[in-house]
Amino acid sequence: MMKYLYILPLLILNTIVADESIQNRVYYFQSGPNLVSFDVLPNDSTVDNIFSNVQDNIIAIISSGEIGYNTNDNWAGNLTELNGNDGYWVITSDVTLINLEGIDNESEGYYLNSGANLISYPFNSVQTLEQALPFYIYNNLSAIIGEDEAALIYNNQIFGSLNQFEPNKGYWFLTNNAIPFEYNSPILENVFQNSDNLYEEEPIEIYNQSSLQSVFFIDKAFYNGLEINFDDNLIIKCNDTIVGNKKWLGQMTDIIAMGNDGYGSTDNYCEDLQNISISLNKNNSYINMNIIGNTIWENNNISIISLSDFGLGDVNLDDNINITDIIIIIDHIINNNQIINPQGLFLSDVNHDENINVTDVIFILDLIIE
Repeated sequence: MMKYLYILPLLILNTIVADESIQNRVYYFQSGPNLVSFDVLPNDSTVDNIFSNVQDNIIAIISSGEIGYNTNDNWAGNLTELNGNDGYWVITSDVTLINLEGIDNESEGYYLNSGANLISYPFNSVQTLEQALPFYIYNNLSAIIGEDEAALIYNNQIFGSLNQFEPNKGYWFLTNNAIPFEYNSPILENVFQNSDNLYEEEPIEIYNQSSLQSVFFIDKAFYNGLEINFDDNLIIKCNDTIVGNKKWLGQMTDIIAMGNDGYGSTDNYCEDLQNISISLNKNNSYINMNIIGNTIWENNNISIISLSDFGLGDVNLDDNINITDIIIIIDHIINNNQIINPQGLFLSDVNHDENINVTDVIFILDLIIE
């Protein structure tokens, strides 16, 4: 008899503990593409079970290398089941809510392949990137791309508008080498931290979110002899269509160009290997900018570029590259008359080697001859 009296409390305790581990989570999806992850999933985590009540609103679900899409109220494709370690583009036709009951996803870590990896953020509290990323990842990680936000990992520093990880969001990790990875666990004081991104605001120029994104980090940006001002607005286009914009935040500001993902709201957006253009909105005037660096759109690609309202080699900023610019550079090289204007200095370094010398003069001669 004593044996059964001893077991009964243990069974009750186990039941209580099991009940406490069950969580309810409501997931909210805006109309269009949503880059998400799931920290709570039921035992039956098939796409059919999870989205059965909202199936009419779901167009497609995309992970890294897998897709499930709704056709005539049936699911097709090779993505049949969700898991807590992956990130997903959930593409909807309308605002959608789903309520899931399950066990918290306790991620034991990730294995990141070289290239782009779409993974989850498994915690229910916000962390800054500096808090969440372990030291060893910095040498192997080049960038992280979220939903219309990105972070560049450069010289062991983090740049860009993506400054924190948020619960139930998905993130593309762009790695140089294959590596195991695990987030740092949140510290207690972060549990109630505001989840609003520091740079999040309504865009001045309206465009639609796409599940295809190409990120351009702007190292330097000049207008009329000076660096552009904070809060100056940059607009990026393809096919003369606005596909993204971002306020200038300083060095390595990220501006993301949306691609045509084929789901109806991104028609005439960027296509693979197409050229982008960037303009500066300054006091409601639009100035076409010269892009120094890569102008080619590629999905999940990152580029570091610079911008100037005058072209490379136009040292005196007169919108004309000629012998006068060569004379100015030669005077600078022989210390006869140093170039002090920051934009003039930048445009003098035509070959981007951070050294103004006779090689730049030769490059300008080539530009004049052309």
